[in-house]
Amino acid sequence: MTEQQVAHLVVDALRKSGIDQLFCLPGVQNDDFFNALVDAPDIRPIVTRHEQGAAYLAMGAAQVTGTPAACCVVPGPGMLNASGALTSAYWGYARVLTIVGQIATAVQGRHLGALHDLPDQTAILDQLTKHTAVIHDPTTAAATIQEAVDRVHSGLPRPVSVEVPVDVWSAHAPGSIEAPTITTPPLNSDEIERAAALLANAERPLFVLGSGAYGASESIIALAERVQAAVTTRRMGHGVVPTSHPLFVPITSAHELWPDVDVVVGIGSRVEWPLGTWGFDENLTLIQINVDADELDRHGITAVGIHGDADIACQALLASVGSGARPSRVAELDALRTSFHEQTAHLSPQRTYTAAIRDVLPAEGVIVEDVTQIGFAAHLFYDHLQPRTFLSSGAAGTLGAATAVAIGASAATDRPVVGLTGDGGFLFTATELATAVQHNIACNILLFNNQSYGNVKRIQRERFGEDRTIASTLRNPDMKLLADAFGVRYWHADSPETLRPALGASIDHDGPCLVEVSVDAMPNPWPFLRMPPNRGVSQ
Repeated sequence: MTEQQVAHLVVDALRKSGIDQLFCLPGVQNDDFFNALVDAPDIRPIVTRHEQGAAYLAMGAAQVTGTPAACCVVPGPGMLNASGALTSAYWGYARVLTIVGQIATAVQGRHLGALHDLPDQTAILDQLTKHTAVIHDPTTAAATIQEAVDRVHSGLPRPVSVEVPVDVWSAHAPGSIEAPTITTPPLNSDEIERAAALLANAERPLFVLGSGAYGASESIIALAERVQAAVTTRRMGHGVVPTSHPLFVPITSAHELWPDVDVVVGIGSRVEWPLGTWGFDENLTLIQINVDADELDRHGITAVGIHGDADIACQALLASVGSGARPSRVAELDALRTSFHEQTAHLSPQRTYTAAIRDVLPAEGVIVEDVTQIGFAAHLFYDHLQPRTFLSSGAAGTLGAATAVAIGASAATDRPVVGLTGDGGFLFTATELATAVQHNIACNILLFNNQSYGNVKRIQRERFGEDRTIASTLRNPDMKLLADAFGVRYWHADSPETLRPALGASIDHDGPCLVEVSVDAMPNPWPFLRMPPNRGVSQ
C-alpha cells in the first residue's frame, strides 16, 4: 500500500467532486500527480494538444452540465497558455477546477530562471479564478484542497485553482477529502417582502435573465406570468424562458420598452447591458437577485438586493406577491416582436441560417457560440428552447473558443453539440480536433467560411471606406483536406437548404465532424444588439 501523498488527495478531490474526466496536458512538474492518476481508472484523462484546449474543454463540460469539470496544466507557459480559456470560464460562469503545477518551493520568487518560472504565478491565477489554493505544507494539504473543492461547488460558478509545487506532490499528506459541502446564501425574508411589494405595484416590469437563472425556469415563468413582466436575455440565460413564450422579447424590443419600464428585476444577471448603455433615471426601480453579493448593487441604484439562489428566491416571491389579476401584455409584446422581425428582415442570411440550424438540432441540442456572424445572430434569431443549450464566453468575448468548448461539452453530454465558428476563429483551437478523434468525442463543428475576419472587415468598410480594409482578409487551408488529415468526417454546404442535410448527417454520425459553409459577407446585426441610450443617464 503506497503511503498517501498530496497527489492522492488531489485525485480523491476529483473523485469526491463527481469528476470522472480530466482534460490535461502532462509535464515534468506534474509527473507525480499523473503517476497517482494511473491507479485511478475511474478518472479518464483526456489529453489535449494545447493547454488552452485543456481549459476550454473543461469550460465546455462545466457549462453544459452545470457541475464542476477539471483540467490540469504545467506552470509558467502552460498556465499562461490556459489563461485565455480561464478568463473565458470566469465570464462564462463555469465551475472549472484547475490543477496547476508549480516550480520547486525552494526556488519560488527567487528569479533564478528555473524551468517554467514566473515571478508570481498565483497573482495571475488570482485574476482568473474566484479562489486560489496553494499547497505549501503537506500536513495541511487536505484542508486546503477541501476548501477548493467546496468553493468550486458553491456560490457563483467560476474557476478555482489549486497549485502544487513539484516537490510537494509526492510528500506524505495526512487527512482525507470529503464530499463537497455546498452552501447557498439564506434568503432575507424582509428583502423578499420588499421586492414582492414593488412587483405587486409594478405596471410595466421587465425581467433581465442571466446564466444565474439556469435551474429556475419554472418559477421565473410563473412569476413573470403572475406580474405580466416582459422577459429578455442578452448573452447568457438564453432558454431559461423559451423565446416562443408570449412574454419573451429579444433584446432589441426590450430597448423599445426601456423608457417606460418601472421595475427591472435582474435574475442571475449583471444587468450591465441596459443599465450601462441604455441609461436609467429616478423612476426606474431595480431589484437584483444574485448568488454573487458583489452584483447586488454594482450600479449603485438597487432598491432591493436579494442574495440567494434564483429558483429559491423566485419561488419565495411568487408566494408573496399575491395573485391579483393583471392586464395582459401579450398583445403589446407580440406587436413588438412583429416589428422586430420587420426591422431585421434585411438580415436574411443570418436569419435563414439560424433557422436551418434550429430545424435540424433537437430541442435539447446545444450550440456553442464563437465571435462570428452566426454567433451574433443566434442571440437575436435562434429559437432558444431550454437552458444550458447556448454556451458562451460571456463578457470575455473570446475569439476562437467555440471549437474546443464544443468538444469539451460533447465529452460531457450525450446531447448533440454544435460549435458555431468562423474561419477566422476556427484555427485558434482546430488542433483539438485531434483530441476529439483520439478520444472518439462525437462533436459537430459548423464552420462558416468567408475568407476573412468578417466582423472586422465589415467595420473597416463601414467606418473608413470600401478600399480601407487591412489585415482582415485571410488565406485559408483547404478545410476538407484538413478534416481528412485529422480523421474527421466532412460535409460542405453553401446555403441554408444544403446546410440542413449536411448538419443532420453530421449529428447522426457517431464521431467528430466538420461542416463547412461557404458564405459571403453578411449585413450588420450590431444596430439590433448595441442600442443607444434612451433613458436618463448611462454609465
